[in-house]
Amino acid sequence: MADRDLTLEGVAFLKTTPAQEALAWLHTQDPEKDHLALVEQLRQRFSLTESGWLLDQARLRAKAADKFAQPLSCLYLEEALQQASSLPLAQFHAQQFTDYDSVADLGAGIGADTLALANTVERVIAVEKDPIRAALLRHNLHACDVKNVTVLVEDWTNLPLPVQAAFIDPARRVEGRRVFSLHAMQPPLATILSLQQRVPDLLVKAAPGVNHAEIPANAEVEFVSLNGELKEALLRFGGLRRGYARCATLLPGGHQLSTPDNDDPPLPIGEARAYLYEPDPAVIRAQLVRPLGAQLHAAMLSTDIAYLTADHIIETPFARSWRVLRQASFHLKTLNHWLREIEAGEVIIKKRGSPIDPDTFGKRLKTTPGGRKVTVFFTRCQDQPWMVLGEEID
Repeated sequence: MADRDLTLEGVAFLKTTPAQEALAWLHTQDPEKDHLALVEQLRQRFSLTESGWLLDQARLRAKAADKFAQPLSCLYLEEALQQASSLPLAQFHAQQFTDYDSVADLGAGIGADTLALANTVERVIAVEKDPIRAALLRHNLHACDVKNVTVLVEDWTNLPLPVQAAFIDPARRVEGRRVFSLHAMQPPLATILSLQQRVPDLLVKAAPGVNHAEIPANAEVEFVSLNGELKEALLRFGGLRRGYARCATLLPGGHQLSTPDNDDPPLPIGEARAYLYEPDPAVIRAQLVRPLGAQLHAAMLSTDIAYLTADHIIETPFARSWRVLRQASFHLKTLNHWLREIEAGEVIIKKRGSPIDPDTFGKRLKTTPGGRKVTVFFTRCQDQPWMVLGEEID
């Protein structure tokens, strides 16, 4: 049974002592491996529907550790858990509201961001229009002993909100399909802008692939990555603005790169120098490659390719770096000669501006078992196909 069939009756059942005892027992089992055997044992005490709910929760609890501080105490829905912010991101969102006493979490879901806000803000109003998610949210708040949150089962778009600021996480799936446009998410941008007239200070979570042209003129955009993976864009309104035109934030650590305007410094263009940098994806999405290059005294291989290169290495959290071993126009025979020459074992393929298929091409490379680990970059340099062989600097 899938958790999409969970009902309010099912939530009430999962909160009972027998169900909680069964969930504690299931934590010691393997629901994926021993599914049929577990169903048979659960059926000795529970109905088939109840057994399905229990197995769903056991499976979801195993996935929740990176999103809930007390994963074995909380209850979940599959889609809501997928949409929930991870712990580092939820904590980062909450940190933006340290100057506020009252904040609304609009579209609160099952509570990942609500719990983080409750640890930061004196009073939180969590609004969730889906009654099942709201019931799970209430349970999760109680399970985590949170008492400063009011849960409202309402559509927040027409709701009076007696708060100083709000965090909004709109739905970015419509009829099961992921959407990227600010106008296609639910509620759409127009509704959020209407709310901003009543609650000026807003932080809005958006897809990391958001179209820059859709970002309102009165909003700042911040792209956030976690452990080198681009996770989200945040739109800042009102008092949550910080005075930048574009911003990239890297977690953990809260490293931030920003620019106060849209003027980028010019960089030299040419072949790879002694070192090659690959900017963090948040830096790339924030269109901050050139400002980063200026900090690193770097050049670019091509005006539209997000690789930087420099004569001297400068340590930075905003880019990974490689020592350049070889470079030339793209040619498989030349590359294989390089790989044999340096006795390369594992070869990692990266590409920007190149049409090659890494999986297919990788099978044609001549490597030495047990040899050194290297990276080959397939890209463009001054409008011609180019390859750079490098060794990453730890």
